Amino acid sequence: MEASQAETEASSLEKGRVLVGAESSHVDTSSMEQSVWRAVDDPQRPMYWPRPKKWITTMILSCFSFLQPLSETMLAPAEKQISNSLHLTEAYQWLLVNSLILVGVGLSPLLLAPLSEVYGRKPVLVIASIVFVVWNTACGASTTLGQVLAFRLLSGFGASVADALAGGLMSDLWSADERGRAFAFYMAAPLLGPALGPILGAFISEGTDWRWIFWVTSIASAVVIIIAILFLRETYEPRLEHLRRSKGSPKLTTSQQNISEFFELMRTNLQRPFRMLATQAIIQLLAAYMALLYGTMFLFLFMYPLLWTENYGESVSIGSLNYLSFALGLILGVNIAGHLNDYIYRRLKARNNGIGRPEFRVPPMVIGTALVPIGLLWWGWTGQAKLHWILPNIGSFILGTGVYVCSGCVSVYTIDTYNRYAASAVSTNLVARSLAAAFFPLFAPYLFDALGFGLGATVLAGAFAILGTVVVFILWFFGEALRARSPYCAASNS
Repeated sequence: MEASQAETEASSLEKGRVLVGAESSHVDTSSMEQSVWRAVDDPQRPMYWPRPKKWITTMILSCFSFLQPLSETMLAPAEKQISNSLHLTEAYQWLLVNSLILVGVGLSPLLLAPLSEVYGRKPVLVIASIVFVVWNTACGASTTLGQVLAFRLLSGFGASVADALAGGLMSDLWSADERGRAFAFYMAAPLLGPALGPILGAFISEGTDWRWIFWVTSIASAVVIIIAILFLRETYEPRLEHLRRSKGSPKLTTSQQNISEFFELMRTNLQRPFRMLATQAIIQLLAAYMALLYGTMFLFLFMYPLLWTENYGESVSIGSLNYLSFALGLILGVNIAGHLNDYIYRRLKARNNGIGRPEFRVPPMVIGTALVPIGLLWWGWTGQAKLHWILPNIGSFILGTGVYVCSGCVSVYTIDTYNRYAASAVSTNLVARSLAAAFFPLFAPYLFDALGFGLGATVLAGAFAILGTVVVFILWFFGEALRARSPYCAASNS
């Protein structure tokens, strides 16, 4: 089966170069007279852009990843306002309003990521972000439960675009030796967004109408879209090859392409994430790991306000400030994951005769896998005992650090492993983590009502510790063998 898939991908690769340059992230340098680049290290190639240009591109993508996830958690402090305005009477109705966006966020990368491997990163990023702004704005104008649910779901299909393209874009711009730090910088935004969202939502909802929670996010996103249109440059090299080849060659217009070959190419690209999720053991392991990690994180974020309002008697706005401890943990995780990831990778690569391996990303992952359960246990038991408010915040800080280290290591490992198809590979992780984040909070009240904060946190910590240990063990000892069996993995990560 895998041999057949490899043949299909190879055939699609050759057709993609003719049609839209959709399949390979590496130009053929064996015959430079046929190359569109002046040299292997042509500064027009994204991998060899000046570093300031790379960082500007990464920063623009990071802005999208910060603003769009805000809408996933900003509503939490406005529950009473929204429930009264939309006449919500059942608990599940509010849970759907709060979480339904994550269904769209989880499913859309399966479409957006492969589309970016056909048409390039920039057009997909801009168009999907416009989709998010349109439907997110409509959420603020909703007057019924049905409207807000429909618009929340639709906005989710655009809200995930930056995360869906991040793996591919990082692979386009940064070499393996630099990728850990670059991805650490990028990943701070999508994690800080959900962490800071409840704080912003609390103060907006207390100062004005809850509808401005949506509108403020839409206005900020529209500004970033304009910046992207003006300053963001395409990074997907096969698309750039196609554009350079087509200059002065009117025969290469889309309208004159063979229609059957075009649809065959699209079918191959759109099916790839599903095939990878169904056949790749590494993808399946990482998807399960990320699903439990993000499901736990969103369940924690969902229950966090209740700890402060019920156990500590704080107001919604003051209680929301405790999210800062989680955000500070994420910031520390950025520094740990970014610098330590690349440092360990370079050291292990040097010991391995200068040959890099994706498994060299696993050691920092061990640290994160330990910090997540430690933070959960610390937060849950100190909060249940109503000890000094700083103690649950320390647990939240540890948890935030662990979440970031785990997430950053998994993402970079996935990019290194599936370099050519990084966008599609990362999209499978996004699906797993987003759907888990959507549905875990549905049972959060029942779990913590039955067990309390201490035992509830213990259940989550134990589950993640067991699964995380198994995944880390398999990746370190058997990752190379699993990659050798895959037709999708990069031939070399040196």
